[in-house]
Amino acid sequence: MNAPFEIEGLEKKVADNHFNYTEEQLQEKKLALKTMLELYPGVEPYYAELVYDLCKNSTQEEIDIIKHKVETTPPKHKIPKI
Repeated sequence: MNAPFEIEGLEKKVADNHFNYTEEQLQEKKLALKTMLELYPGVEPYYAELVYDLCKNSTQEEIDIIKHKVETTPPKHKIPKI
C-alpha cells in the first residue's frame, strides 16, 4: 500500500518557482513542456524547461544577443573529430 509518508515536524518540499509563475502560468508551462517533449523526444526535460523559461522571461533583443554570442564565440573546449 502506498500511503503518503509523513514525518511530524517536517514539511514536504514544494517545487521551486524561481520566476514566481502563477498557478495558471505553471499549468501553461506544464502543457508547453509536454508539447515540446512530444515534438522533440530526444531532448532532456531539463533543457526543455531552460528554453521555456528563457523564451518566456527574456525580450527578443536579449535572445538575439545570446544567439549572436553562440554563433560567433568559439567553444571553450575542442570538439573531437569522429
